Amino acid sequence: MQTVNTTSTSGIKTGNATSRHSRRSRSSHRYEARISRYKYLLAGISILFLLIYIFTWFYVARKSAETEQALLEFRIQEKTLNTTNSELETVRNERDALVQGRIPGLMPLAYDETITADNKYIRNIVFTMVTTGNKETYEYRLVMHNDTLSVIHPKVEILLFNDIGIQIGLAQVEHTASTGTGRSSLDPGEVRSYTATINLIRDEEPHYFLLVVSETRQASADKMREQLGDVISP
Repeated sequence: MQTVNTTSTSGIKTGNATSRHSRRSRSSHRYEARISRYKYLLAGISILFLLIYIFTWFYVARKSAETEQALLEFRIQEKTLNTTNSELETVRNERDALVQGRIPGLMPLAYDETITADNKYIRNIVFTMVTTGNKETYEYRLVMHNDTLSVIHPKVEILLFNDIGIQIGLAQVEHTASTGTGRSSLDPGEVRSYTATINLIRDEEPHYFLLVVSETRQASADKMREQLGDVISP
């Protein structure tokens, strides 16, 4: 009979078990180390995101506070500006009333707007400011009409005034300026426009204007026209 060495076999089994246990221990240790690294990494990322969130919150809160402060200051300035504009408008109205009360017929001057005049011979007038380099010139376009049944010979003077009512410009409407007819009369129902530059007496910006309208009657010429009609030249 063959004798089996039980001691040797038992030792081999024990060694194999120990080896397997050792490998499991090392594997478990590496797994736990990897899990620990992941935990630290996740903790670091969480802390980083938390810091970013905190800084972002503080930044947004500061910007929001700055925006609210700027909006508050803007509203205060807007309110102050509205109050100032209202007071300035009141002062201007008082000044206009004072100046216009001192000079009857005075009207505020506006550019590139059709201004209707309260006169039976004047339909409207338009003022234009022309800038050439540093020089400013002022032009007018006056439209006159004759709604009467007789021939009229109107004479018009355009006076310009500064903001305190001092005269700074003058223009006398020339009846032959834009028509080229050589006559100064307006026939019944006739409409005529005149355009020219206003001469400034003082180098200031005009704020008001005054229209002085008078009529120069030429009795002999009118009688001749009534007798001969359109046979003679006007």
